[in-house]
Amino acid sequence: MDLQSILGNLFANAASVGLKGVFQFVFDGHTAYWYEAGGHAESGSGQHGSADVSIAVASADFMAIMAGQANVEELFASGRLIIDGNLGLATLLPQAIDMALRGNQAPAVEANRRYPPSARPSDALSAAQPPLIRIERRPRDGLSVDEFRQHYMLHGIPLVISDALHDWPLFSNGHEASLELFANLQGITRHGDYVEKTFSTERDFRSTSMADFVSSLDNPIAASTDGKPPAYMGNNILPAQLLEHIRYPGYFEAEQFIPPRIWIGPKGTLTPLHRDDSDNLFAQVWGEKSFILAAPHHREALGCWATSPDGGLEGCDVDPKAPDYAQFPRCREVRFLQVVLQAGDLLFLPEGWFHQVESLSTSLSVNFWVNSGRGWPRSPLPELVEAAPCPTVPA
Repeated sequence: MDLQSILGNLFANAASVGLKGVFQFVFDGHTAYWYEAGGHAESGSGQHGSADVSIAVASADFMAIMAGQANVEELFASGRLIIDGNLGLATLLPQAIDMALRGNQAPAVEANRRYPPSARPSDALSAAQPPLIRIERRPRDGLSVDEFRQHYMLHGIPLVISDALHDWPLFSNGHEASLELFANLQGITRHGDYVEKTFSTERDFRSTSMADFVSSLDNPIAASTDGKPPAYMGNNILPAQLLEHIRYPGYFEAEQFIPPRIWIGPKGTLTPLHRDDSDNLFAQVWGEKSFILAAPHHREALGCWATSPDGGLEGCDVDPKAPDYAQFPRCREVRFLQVVLQAGDLLFLPEGWFHQVESLSTSLSVNFWVNSGRGWPRSPLPELVEAAPCPTVPA
């Protein structure tokens, strides 16, 4: 199959992930095709005069992506795939590729629209349990895999596992050695007042050298200005070159893990209240992060909404640090639980649990989404967004 036909397959069901606009592809530095997603779904060869997104990649790498043998995010991180233009639209490409590989036919998604959320099995699971009054903390050496699975995973109970990263080279290296590891790698950073565009393709995304970004974290220029949160390299795939410097937690089978993600930013970055589609193991490598959690069965009380008709990722209109009880009176029923992760901690965050995350200091984290099979059959769409920090309230 030729490149133009493969592009047609990629964009055939693009509307199901909200992909729209003109995408310009340049293969091997000279062969160019463009495709308009959404609208009239037009395509052509050569250079388009007003492409929204431009992608340069070797044809062999692109063929490998569309055969399921290469990962578009890994190629981007290693510099083998270059993206220019509207990076907000480009962040939807992995979902479109996954849809094309699976041959799924899903309902069209209107970009940046909020849809009614669906009840999940995790809602009923947490509603049937006694209310959780605190997040337990257990040392890694005192917690067996069987106990984790039987007591915490199966029942969807959050847990902090301390001293969990002592065998990670990335944890032991420190900042200076990490800069050497990050050389020649790139990521996507978020800028501006992105809280106003939560889960939107209209956010200000930029392609950034990972080493340059880490070097800038202690620079005052990186701090928040004019009430806006600082730039954040959030939800980037962990580059393949760094995989040997981490360890997959042994609480799940290897085939259940989704490729891990890396999060790097200064004090003040904050992810607004939301929930994901899978279990999550969140490893704190540097610095401190605060998590505020709410149980799954509080979905309606939290002003929850979804990013697609069949659920997708779910955001909330309630700010857990300053709830508007006039607008959301049932929020008075919600017990918010707060936990601060220190360097070396691993948080088990079960699918369905709402969480808001704030960096309390310069921070590097790695998280592992896991298809554990507990109650929620879809693959996760882990597109997270950071918001401006709010006043502190007791847990």
